Order: sequence, then structure tokens, then C-alpha cells
Amino acid sequence: MRLFKRSTTSAPYYPTRTGPEQPGAFLFTLRSTPRHHDGMLDALQSTDNARVYFSEPLAYLRGQGVSLFRVEATNLDFLENLYAWWLETETREAFTFDIDLYVDNVDFVASLRAHGPDAIRRLIEERAPRTPADPEELKRTQRVVV
Repeated sequence: MRLFKRSTTSAPYYPTRTGPEQPGAFLFTLRSTPRHHDGMLDALQSTDNARVYFSEPLAYLRGQGVSLFRVEATNLDFLENLYAWWLETETREAFTFDIDLYVDNVDFVASLRAHGPDAIRRLIEERAPRTPADPEELKRTQRVVV
């Protein structure tokens, strides 16, 4: 009688590394409330010019639960869709929420509530780093397969 024993071992886990892939794309991070992760993800990827290469539905930063989105965007056309989704979501629900823009994942740039889409577009163009010609340069650690 085998209650808690596996009959076979599982296959080894080889993590896949994701990161920016488009040379010259803007790189930035958005943080918001975890409740709206899926809707915000859809709004960010509503055009072919933006890709969320990493998202975390619930992360704890300084004791606060947030959802994280690391985005690479060759064009910032998705901002209009993001603002439209945000306005619709806030009018449908009883509470307000904000979306914060960061560069280099930790440097606060602006709150989307305090700025319109055109101002956010300018801030991203001025402050966001770009993906290098060889995106592998951004990967700080080597992949090791045992």
C-alpha cells in the first residue's frame, strides 16, 4: 500500500527565460492593484506594438500587494486603450485605483492619474531605456542546464 509515494519521478524542470526581444523598444514597468491584472494585461497587449514580457498578478512590495507588468513597446499607441479601459473600469466599480509608471523597475516616474496619455507618452520617450541591439545583453545571469 503506497499512500504518499510516487511511482515515477517527475521530469527535470528547465526554466525558460523571458525578456525583451525587440531591439530599440521602450522598456518600462507598470504597477497597479492586483484585482485588475487580467483586464490591464489585455489593455496593454491590445495592439501589436506592446508586449508584456513579465507579469505578476500578486507581488508584495514594501508590504503592499500590487500587480507588476514589465513592458516592451515599439510604439506607444496602446496608451489610449489603457486609459479607456481604466476609465471604464473605474466608472463600473465603487473604488478608484491608480497605475504607476516606473523605469528600471524601481525608479518612479509618474502616476497615470496625475497625467494624461500624451504626458505619459512623453515621459516614456524621455526616460525609458531601450532594448539594446542584442537583447541577450539584458540577461544578467547565464542559463545553466544541468
